[in-house]
Amino acid sequence: MSTHANLLEKNIMKNMIQMALPLMFLNLINSLYSVVDTFFVGRIGELQVGAVTLVSPVSNCAVAFTAGLSAAALALISQAIGAEKYEKSNETATHLMLLSLITGALMTVVLFFGTDLVLQWLDTPENILNDSRLYLKGISFDFIGMFLLSLFHAIHQANGDSKSGVRLNSIAALLNIILDPIFIFVLDMGVLGAALATSLSKFVLVPVVLRKLYENEQHGMTTIAFRKYPLNMASLKEIMTVTIPASVGQFFTSFGFVMMNKAIIYYGAIAMSAYGLGSRIANLFYIPVNSIGGALSAFIGQSLGAGDPQHAKECFRKAMLLCAGISAVITVFGWIAAPYILPLFVKDASEELLTLANEYAFYSIATAFFMGWYQILTGVFNGSGHTRSTLFLSVFRLWGCRLPMIYFFKALGFGPTGIWWSMILSNICCCAAGQILYGTGRWQKTRAIRK
Repeated sequence: MSTHANLLEKNIMKNMIQMALPLMFLNLINSLYSVVDTFFVGRIGELQVGAVTLVSPVSNCAVAFTAGLSAAALALISQAIGAEKYEKSNETATHLMLLSLITGALMTVVLFFGTDLVLQWLDTPENILNDSRLYLKGISFDFIGMFLLSLFHAIHQANGDSKSGVRLNSIAALLNIILDPIFIFVLDMGVLGAALATSLSKFVLVPVVLRKLYENEQHGMTTIAFRKYPLNMASLKEIMTVTIPASVGQFFTSFGFVMMNKAIIYYGAIAMSAYGLGSRIANLFYIPVNSIGGALSAFIGQSLGAGDPQHAKECFRKAMLLCAGISAVITVFGWIAAPYILPLFVKDASEELLTLANEYAFYSIATAFFMGWYQILTGVFNGSGHTRSTLFLSVFRLWGCRLPMIYFFKALGFGPTGIWWSMILSNICCCAAGQILYGTGRWQKTRAIRK
């Protein structure tokens, strides 16, 4: 008997909360990588925080493909399960894992040998140049582990299981917490140690990921079998139809943050450190609302796969209600708590750093509802396989709104505050555009699923 979770039952709110809670924990675990790195790197000095913050979006550009593969897993596998085409879901999962292994290895090679070119293009200040180089080279080894852990979670989430991915990522995060101080201080590797600790904590779990996916067949869930399902052009085309728009969207999002960092570094390394510190805190408060959108993808996919668009619409409505209630609470709590949390991260932080970081955190937390709304819209489009809409929103948010606003406010002499305002306004504009796309109803037509 199949143990694929049925997300089509009537109690949508209960099912959504049950799906979202493990995702919240997973997102918290994923945030711990950057939070823990920031905490331990902050023990070295505030400039080192700026070095890590400057180059982090560069590595995110390289892993944009994993966002596309995860979107393909959620859309194609959840729709196949909704249509009770379980062999099709197994084939798709196998091919996605193979593509992840290949792409992760290629990304490692490209970033490791391209580090100096990237830093030169970023006009990296001399006082953080060496630390930026060391961190970027070290984090280039993170890709294979990151790709496989992300895809493992997406495959299980499409099956209605959001807990298995949380368990493995929790183990990886715990390893990172243990390895960070050892590599940074005991082995005296500094920021390079932080990067290698993050990379190693995920890579050691790769054999576990592959073994568990092979064993899924015993539990009636989507499994992988490389010999049984050799890669073919029909499957590759189907996967790329979903993967490429989502990957391009994620790439432009990450590259937009690279450009934003390039604008922030204009105001000095302290401003960069403040942005890095403030964003770590703000992202923690985004976790509850972002998790709702992540859970929604599987609901949308299974609903449309079963031919029930009305159920999908009701899922969207309930997700928005959850987002509104949760964001109201976390915004108020975040405004109160952030000023007390920020000083804990950097030893002997300067007044300038704390002032800028508190200012950024205040503005960022204020936009929690719009971040959740954006993630919910992304969940609709990814779950239905309409990743071109996700691509449009990603590009529009950063390149159509945020970056032009940043340079506009810079010309008006707003300083770093203009950057914080640009982030809020671009999220609002993006949500309005996304809601218009949702209103067209085109997302209700799923991508055709091969037999």
